[in-house]
Amino acid sequence: MAECFNAWILAARQKTIVTMLEEIRVKMMNRIGQLRQFGNTWITDFSPMAMKVLEENTERSMKCNIFWNGEFGFEVKQGSGASEMKHLVDINRQTCTCRAWMLKGIPCAHIVAALHYKNLEPLNYISHRYSNATYMKTYSYFLQPVLGMNMWPESQNPTVIPPHVKKMPGSKFCACKCW
Repeated sequence: MAECFNAWILAARQKTIVTMLEEIRVKMMNRIGQLRQFGNTWITDFSPMAMKVLEENTERSMKCNIFWNGEFGFEVKQGSGASEMKHLVDINRQTCTCRAWMLKGIPCAHIVAALHYKNLEPLNYISHRYSNATYMKTYSYFLQPVLGMNMWPESQNPTVIPPHVKKMPGSKFCACKCW
């Protein structure tokens, strides 16, 4: 999944434009189908990656000391001595000074500690972007199969040919493009 798009289509890039686009379309059609099937394997309402991050943050939250202001604000201390960090958490505004929750949409360790202190479920504070419904909506559109090129109607337009290449004055390269 982490491979870049250009590497993914490397073999197709060497072909004519129509063949290249057809191969990319088929690859994308298969990929969308595979990703849709992956969404059906989730055992929770949230993506496996989001659940893994939440698990790690829950483990890290066990090492936090929490001080409640009586409403929805918290001061959360993480670490000790010179490495001690203080973070301010506001559950109502869904903010933490580490900014991880705002950036990722998954409660950070400080938020998880505050939510556990208030007996709230951290799963309810994961962004809808990680939900199975959102994921399935993303892959709800399919690329449709297409007839093979031999079944396409013959074009009545004139054949397009490339322009004649001529050597420009002062050019270091020859007109035959053998460079």
